[in-house]
Amino acid sequence: MVKIRASCVACGDNFSPTTFAKISSVKFIDANEPGEIGTRGRYRGQPTPNGSLTIEVSDKAEEDWSKFDELLRVVESCIRALREAGADNIWISVSLFHDGQCNFDFSKEQLKRIAALNIDMPISCYSDEILNV
Repeated sequence: MVKIRASCVACGDNFSPTTFAKISSVKFIDANEPGEIGTRGRYRGQPTPNGSLTIEVSDKAEEDWSKFDELLRVVESCIRALREAGADNIWISVSLFHDGQCNFDFSKEQLKRIAALNIDMPISCYSDEILNV
């Protein structure tokens, strides 16, 4: 069995999540404005060099891959607003959790939609044991 968890990350030197929120109704998490003091990661306690945010439709790994299609729909609806708000680096991060051999595929329709966004999509694969830690 393979479970998926995906999110969209947007960032940029001049990217403002506040501006994005004014021009889009899409909900996001983990936002910071350029220069804000970081609360975690390598910029914890230091000014962050850029603005960033994360968009999720689910905060857990799902057997139901329809959540990936839902994330694509959300990103398609707001990609222009992300860029207008200054995001110059946008990607969909996919994490796959498997209990054996990791086989997965995206449909040709999904691949067309991903390509049309003109963004990167890194994929990481993990043993599902990591979900139980």
